[in-house]
Amino acid sequence: DALPIYKHTVTAAEAKQKLDQLSKDLSDKYGLTSKWVSDTEAKVERTGATGTIKIAPSEVVVDLDLSFALTPIKGTVETKIKDELKKLFG
Repeated sequence: DALPIYKHTVTAAEAKQKLDQLSKDLSDKYGLTSKWVSDTEAKVERTGATGTIKIAPSEVVVDLDLSFALTPIKGTVETKIKDELKKLFG
């Protein structure tokens, strides 16, 4: 389930820095770990969840796939990501 794409007007390096804060929050709250696999893409994982965070020239795309076992927290995680992206890039 791709989350909404979030527009930004910063450089990829600045976006990456901002997304590191989001990654830390997701790790602390939900056990989701993210690892940059390139300058513009991070893999997000935990037991029962996989996804990516991609930085495009003018937008950030978060794609997260939660297993059935994590369905109860899906809405919470998605809301948290949307709220954080709005704070970071709004």
